[in-house]
Order: sequence, then C-alpha cells, then structure tokens
Amino acid sequence: MPLQFQNPNILWGLISLIIPIIIHLFNFKRFKPIYFSNLKYLKDITAENKNRSKIKSWLLLLTRLLALACLIIAFAQPYIPTNNTLSSSDKQKHVAHIYVDNSFSMNAETENGIAIEIAKAKAIELVNSLSNNTKIKILDNTKRGKLPFLNKERAISRIQEIQPTSASKLFSQIIQESSRSESSVNNKIYLFSDFQKYQADFDKTPQDSSLNVSLIPLPIQSRNNLYVDSCWFDKSAHKINQTEELKVTIHNSSDKSFRKIPIKLYINDSLKTVSNFDINAQERKELSLRFKNHKSGIYSGRIEISDYPITYDNKLYFSFQIQKSIELICVNQEKENTYINHLFSDEQYFKLKNLSKSQFHQENISKTKFIILNRLTDMQSGFRQNISHYINQGGRVLIIPNEENNDSNNELLNELGSEQFMQIDSLSKRVASIELNAEIYKEVFDKLKDDARFPLIFRHFKLSESKNRISIPLWKSKSGENLFSQTSIGEGKLYISTFIFDSKWTNAIKHPLFVPSLINIALNNKSHSPLYFNLNSEEYALANGLSQNSEKAIFHIENKALGIDLIPEQITHFDKGLLLNTHGQIKKAGNYFISQSQQILSAISFNYDRQESNLDFYSSGEIHDLLKTNNLNYKVFDINTTSIKTMVTEQEDGKSFWKLFLILTLAFLLIELIVQKMKFI
Repeated sequence: MPLQFQNPNILWGLISLIIPIIIHLFNFKRFKPIYFSNLKYLKDITAENKNRSKIKSWLLLLTRLLALACLIIAFAQPYIPTNNTLSSSDKQKHVAHIYVDNSFSMNAETENGIAIEIAKAKAIELVNSLSNNTKIKILDNTKRGKLPFLNKERAISRIQEIQPTSASKLFSQIIQESSRSESSVNNKIYLFSDFQKYQADFDKTPQDSSLNVSLIPLPIQSRNNLYVDSCWFDKSAHKINQTEELKVTIHNSSDKSFRKIPIKLYINDSLKTVSNFDINAQERKELSLRFKNHKSGIYSGRIEISDYPITYDNKLYFSFQIQKSIELICVNQEKENTYINHLFSDEQYFKLKNLSKSQFHQENISKTKFIILNRLTDMQSGFRQNISHYINQGGRVLIIPNEENNDSNNELLNELGSEQFMQIDSLSKRVASIELNAEIYKEVFDKLKDDARFPLIFRHFKLSESKNRISIPLWKSKSGENLFSQTSIGEGKLYISTFIFDSKWTNAIKHPLFVPSLINIALNNKSHSPLYFNLNSEEYALANGLSQNSEKAIFHIENKALGIDLIPEQITHFDKGLLLNTHGQIKKAGNYFISQSQQILSAISFNYDRQESNLDFYSSGEIHDLLKTNNLNYKVFDINTTSIKTMVTEQEDGKSFWKLFLILTLAFLLIELIVQKMKFI
C-alpha cells in the first residue's frame, strides 16, 4: 500500500526547501584572478581546490535539504494503512471487546509475575491506549448476560475487579459472543490468555475475514503441577464397622519427579489417614487410603496434598452416607419365598417387604436398594415400566422365573434387551465355575479349592441370546450353560436366575454360596448420589432417596463455614427421581448439606473441574502455525517486544513511520557535520 499521512497539510512545508537552495546559489564565493609572472603551477592548484570546494558545498546543501525534508515528513506522521486501519468516520463506531482469561491456570507464573495480574495490567494499558470514543466491553470466564458498553474509567474498574474463577470458556465461544456486537463493522477483539490447549480451539473458531482479532499470549514460565484428580470406592456397599478403601488418582503434569509427597485424608473434619507417595514426571498414580466406619450417618471427606503455585486442585471433596438399614422389596405372585425371608431376616440391617403386584404400585421405591420379582405372571405395562426405570436409575432387580408361564417375564426382558426364558431343561447340572471377578464376589473368596463342591441345579430354564446387552454368566455349568447371570442396564443391574428358589429345583438355597450371592446384590447398590459433582457442569445433583415431605417444605443446600445457604430448583424426574439444580449459584468447592425444615437429610460435594490442572499451553510459534492451518487472519502480539500502545496505534492508524523519518533527520545532520569536518584543500 502507498505511504499516507495523518497531517498531510504539513507537507506544504516542503516548499521551504527552496530557501536554502536560493541562499546557497547566491552565496558562492567569487574569485578574482590575479596574475603573477611565472606562477603556472600555483594557478593549477588553485583551480583544483576551487572545484573541491564546490563539491563540499553541494554535499552540505544536499544533507541539509534531506534533513529538513525528513523533519517535515516526520511531523506529517506518515503511515502505511493495514487491513484493520480505521478511517476517521469509522473510528466513531469503533467497538473493542477485551477478554481477560481469569481461569485457575492463570495463577501460574510468567517471567514478569503472576499471569492474571500481568493480563489485567496490560488490559488496563490497552484501555488507556484506545481512542476516547471507543465503546468497550470487558469479558472474562464468568457467565453473564448481555454485557454493557463501558467508558474508559468504568472499563478499568471492571478489569480491576476480575478475580480467578473455576469457570472457563473456549476461544470459539468468546469470539462468537463478541462478533454478535451491535457494531459488527469495526469490531476489535483482544484476547489476553495463557492459551491453554484445551481452551484454544482454533479449529472451531469462525473463519470470518472481517473479524479483527488480536491474540496476546502470556507465556507461562513454570508448568509444574501436582494434583488430586479423582477418587472412588471399589465397593459401593458401606457398612458399620467396615474398613473402607478409598482409591485416589494423583496426576503429575510436570516434567520432574516428586518424592515423599504427603497426602492426608479427612473424614468429617477429623484426620483419618496420613501417607506419602513418590511420583514420576508425567505419571498418573493410583493410591489406596484406608479408614474405618464406626456408625451410620453422613460422611463428608476431603483429600489434601501440598503443591504450588496452582493450589485449587490440591483438595478433593467427597461425601457418602451409611444407612442404618437396607430396604428390600420382594414382589410375589402368590406366596412368599421362605428362603428369601430367612436370608434377610436380620431386621437390624435389612428391612424386607413382601408385596403383591397391586401393593407395589403404592410403594415409594426411591429408597429401595434391591427388588426381587418372585415367580410373577401377568405384569402390566405400567408395572414393567416402573421396574425398567428403577433399573436404569441405578437399582438392582432379580428375576425368579415362574414354572408355568414366563410370558410376562419375557416381555419385561425383551423391553430391557436382555436374554429370555425358553424351555425347561430337566437334566441335573452342577455349577462348574463362578465369575469371581464379579462385584458381588469381590473379597468373598480368598482361594477356591480345586475339589470344591458347588450347588446342584436339578431343573432350570434355558436362556436365549441377549439382543443388545452384554450378559455376564455368574454361574456356569460344565457345558457352559448360563445358570445365573448379571446384565448392566443404564446405571443399574439386572440379575436372572434360571431356577426357582425351591428344594425341587436346586440345593443352592442351602449352599454357602447362596448367602453372599444375594446379600452382596443388596449391599453393592449404586443408586446413591455420586461421591461428588464438578462445578460449572450442566449436570443436575441427583438426590437419591430424598422426596418431598407432606408439608412440601423446600430443600436447602448449605455450607455454614462458607456462609452459603441457597434454594436449588427441585425437579421430580420420572426416570431419575429427585433432581436439584443450583443453576451455577455454587462457586466454591467443598462439602455441602441438603436440608429440609432445618433438618439435615443428606450430603453433597462439589469440586473444581480438573481440566485447568494440566498446564499444557501453546507457544507463540505454535499459535502462528495453528492460525495458518485453520486459515485465520488473527494477529499475534508479543508483549515483551511490542508495547500495547504501539499495537493499538498500528491497528487504528496503520504502521507508523514518523520515528524512522526523525531518525533520518538526525542521521543527515550527523552527515553534515562529518562533511564540514572533511578537508577539501
């Protein structure tokens, strides 16, 4: 593009260059020849010196003219306009969107300090560099509605208020939000960020040539981070006086190893376990922390390590509950099953209800851990639908066949996509193998003897192949027939017995294997809420086992230590039961309690999402490559080599050259001095 001038009228000053030319022409020294006899050689020397003096005069004239011309041009402020340069009329409609990344990863250090503080300081410098009539919007990772336009003073105040948050936004989302501005023409977007890889989704950003996007990366100096990634229990059953084993995953995202790092486990604010671990660079390590339950009730726990400078992920909160007793339901076609009644006769730990199909419709099954369908026929569609929903939301169901009519059972099994009952096999079969890796047999057997005598099955139903479910044979015959199976459906489990719990069908009801098989189905129930939820996720909090009381009192989620007491939205979901939605009102990780009418009913835990914990960033060179690959015309600025003022000036006024012409002015004046010092005689 041709060179243009911000103050072109000053160029009329170039006419003044004629003045030194006139002075120079009329100021030549005139020599009067004086003749002497016999001075031929002196005459020749004088003529030669006269010519040299003229050359010096012309050089002085040229350097003075060039110095004066460069000075005049410098005052005219020459520039070469870029694609983003605004005309004077466009500047009146200029809109600037300034995004300051305030995610947790911005707490890391750059060579000049903490990244988020540097970003805020540079953003304020940017605001001060913008023209006074620029409309400004300040964006960060907090979810807000329609943002107002701000003047410079209010924009600076808003930047100063920005604090680190667990929330984060993808760049594609930021650019799309900014491009919807009321002034789509002259919409400039500035992004101050550490450009964490998961966040910088350049492949999903719009390819719009009209977008003026400036990327200002803040290179993170230290990328070391050690954090608690997740935790879980292998055994979902929690019993009084049981030794619990909590599995914990520690992730080292740095390039150096750590030794003897302490890890602490707190239960209800009481220190239960202290241990230490070694972890190599870029390793994900699984640890086991043990503690013992002593009573029923709510258990709120947290895991802690010590790591700097990213500290938000040093703690992981979780909570669970131990019920005083486990509620079970056995739905009978006609009479109750004696063996089932005897097996769950411990009323201090099990509460078994025997119901008919008509009674089942009136039962609240939200707290029920295990349902047995004992030899049912003629199940109505509503009954089958209730059972299907119960399994999908995490319940456990055992189906015991009917000797004469399994059509209704097969309708339910068909709806669930499981195998179905076929004809009766009257040949006696012995259980030949047990699936010891199944969850109901974990820690039941230390070692099985080769000559162990398993139960006999005198009669059983053959099963068809499963349509679209993977069935695990828990008991198999020598010929490989499935005698007792487990199928995962949704969040729950379906168990199918091919035989009736009766002495005419099997001796399993008197075998030691029968007890842990059914007891552990009831105990290993995962219908309770998860150990924790991630903040900022769209997922509802499942309040399993809770229901609205007769007074319809509202639920509260509270944490007195943090001074938080809020009323979540309550939704009764047909599939999942009671759902509580906080709509993002909870901002801090921790253990919270669910209460109703000032009575604590349950616990719920929230943790910060760990996506910010992996300190993996794009360098400036990688950003350039990604922009080129995705055909994006965004500009990348290095704040260590280019000032914010220069960046804004180039964008608004083009690439300026007044400094260059001022340097040329000084250079020509220096050349003039050199020429004057030169001897031409």
